[in-house]
Amino acid sequence: MVKITLNEALEKTSPTPVALVCSTTPEGKTNIATVAWWTYLENEPPMMGFSMWKGSYSSELIKSTGKVAVSLPGESLADEAMQCGIVSGREVDKVEKHGIELVDAAVKFPIHSRVSFVCTVDKMIDIESCIFFVCKIDEIYYNEKQRHIYTIPGAPKLMPFPT
Repeated sequence: MVKITLNEALEKTSPTPVALVCSTTPEGKTNIATVAWWTYLENEPPMMGFSMWKGSYSSELIKSTGKVAVSLPGESLADEAMQCGIVSGREVDKVEKHGIELVDAAVKFPIHSRVSFVCTVDKMIDIESCIFFVCKIDEIYYNEKQRHIYTIPGAPKLMPFPT
């Protein structure tokens, strides 16, 4: 065993499934942000969590509404998922710009997702420059026709996991 850095650990534990965090604007539109730091937390009651930068528009919206959808995007959304992680929803309507089709749910999420979790925020934990959102899962949707995508540190794009 040798000691390594966090970045080395991330590289050695990849690939990581990418998630799209979907929130609702005051105007009722859907904002989408890309994250790789999400996890299951509890089986009963079903819970999950994810980390986002405190200053992000998504964090602001999620704190305001207490609702969120976390979707594992399908292969057809690889380019859009990459772009949704680069630009702020304060400046761009990412759903409109990329023509992303949404499922009509309590919090709308991309129809071309492998698995989507519609959640209610239970707790928010302040962690340095981020907030870790602890969420109760209200509903889970599954689309067997979609292959979810992953991120590999240093890779220039998101890729589907080989089946």
